[in-house]
Amino acid sequence: MARKARLVIAGQAMHLLVRGHNRQIIFNDYADCRIYLDWLRDAAKEFGCGVHAFALMPNHAHLLVTPRYDYSLSKTMQSLGRRYAQYINQRQGTSGTIWEGRFCSSLIDPSYALQVQRYIELNPVRAGLESRAEDCKSTSYQSHIGGKGEPWLTDHPNFWALGNTPFERQLAWEAFVREGAPHHEDRAITEHLIRSRPWVSLEFIQQNPKWSLDRWQLKPRGRPKKS
Repeated sequence: MARKARLVIAGQAMHLLVRGHNRQIIFNDYADCRIYLDWLRDAAKEFGCGVHAFALMPNHAHLLVTPRYDYSLSKTMQSLGRRYAQYINQRQGTSGTIWEGRFCSSLIDPSYALQVQRYIELNPVRAGLESRAEDCKSTSYQSHIGGKGEPWLTDHPNFWALGNTPFERQLAWEAFVREGAPHHEDRAITEHLIRSRPWVSLEFIQQNPKWSLDRWQLKPRGRPKKS
């Protein structure tokens, strides 16, 4: 059966998840993270993707990006994935894929973008790798609170709305992340992401009528009930 086309709308944010094959380690140390981020920056610039947030974990990575064109997302991730796989294989003396099939993607309603960004930057804390967001070296959190970060990142428009000055936005973001997210929010983000379904509001769906309702809905797992 042909796989379903990825739902991408140019100009709308996407939450991405890439995993190591069979959960293998793909980021052995910060040097690996640094190389991945540098090549992400290069690919995003070449193919037109704004990168808002990231979290690099030992065996997977979360990204929040906005593709400028319909092809931007696929071109960016293909280029980055191939280049990084070659690097890991050369470093480890291995061959073959390092990735677990297609990356997961969830189109994000603009009004939910900051919740997803918080989810991403708190990923190491939820996983028990760090106790505080500010201790995470391999996320974009420092970039959003005025620390030593990644100057090439593109802030989402909703981040700009947090304050009139960089300092105001940094303080607002720090407070928002420290507040944490309710369990149901984290669960919703996770479910939509791993099943590559859009996390959007009814209003957003109504504003994009060309897509069938089936593309938007997150259906229950398992076999359908008998009538």
